[in-house]
Amino acid sequence: MMKIKVLISVHVLLLLMLITSLAAWADAPDVYFDMHDALGDESGYGTYQYPTNIAFKPYRGLFDITEFKVIPGSKGWVYFDTRFTKVTNPWVAPEGFIHQNLRIFINKQPGIGLATPPYPGANIKFNPKYGWEIGLQIVGWGNSRLLILEDQHTIRVHTLKVELLPDGQTIRAFVPEQYIGIPQKNWQYYVYVGSYDGFGEDFFRKVDSKTGEWVIGGSSGHNIEPRVLDLLASSKGRYSQEKQLHSFNLQTGELAVLSPVGNNMSNWDPVSWLYLCLIIVCISGIIFVIIKKPRRISWFWVHQEDQSKLNQP
Repeated sequence: MMKIKVLISVHVLLLLMLITSLAAWADAPDVYFDMHDALGDESGYGTYQYPTNIAFKPYRGLFDITEFKVIPGSKGWVYFDTRFTKVTNPWVAPEGFIHQNLRIFINKQPGIGLATPPYPGANIKFNPKYGWEIGLQIVGWGNSRLLILEDQHTIRVHTLKVELLPDGQTIRAFVPEQYIGIPQKNWQYYVYVGSYDGFGEDFFRKVDSKTGEWVIGGSSGHNIEPRVLDLLASSKGRYSQEKQLHSFNLQTGELAVLSPVGNNMSNWDPVSWLYLCLIIVCISGIIFVIIKKPRRISWFWVHQEDQSKLNQP
């Protein structure tokens, strides 16, 4: 009897603590979207290699996306933050970065939007079910742009403010809420990065089979291969970065097809999964005790004797 009381009490106490913690978390400032990306996967579909020029030192981390999040800013702004392992600025671009040629495309409603980027260069296309309606072209030297699809044929272009945050790793894009609306939980995001080339198509550096001073190596040498070094994606499965970037077809000339990420359980952070697991344990423990040995329990966990038995002679 005593063991059961203790077990139930512990489970209820844990459940109350979790509910309190979740309530405090719910009162925190909104984060419209937040997803971490695998470390050390800045090699395209797995074989791409850095150019050899000294400007690319330390030859790792410059294109490695570690986290992407969309958060409310002040005075009607929405912030799009992309964090990298390392950011350098050897040519002193005013934005604080130069190597990253970053793209963010947003699908607001399935079945609507364009399945191709506005400009060729990255050698990719999008899942036709989730075409883009909002695009962020994030690049140095004043070339950043906000692209709004007004219909299937008209794209309105706005200047876009971007900068490197004081942490030295996060590139932030400032987007007026009036242009895109308040980000919704059902929005889907394409986030990918290539190497900046001031003379490249859409500023994307080419990839080839052999690494050069200004050339990304490690591809099979075909011109249709993606010029994308890192992609915000699941770490494994059919939507992994490797599978998506290797989905081009050399026989037909079809470009690689990307799929977006969005708010779903696969994107939960470890703390969220821990909360869910603890809640399941608490609830299942209480149910197990009740089903295993039914008994009448008062509000202060004292067993109530059956009065009918007490009245028998």
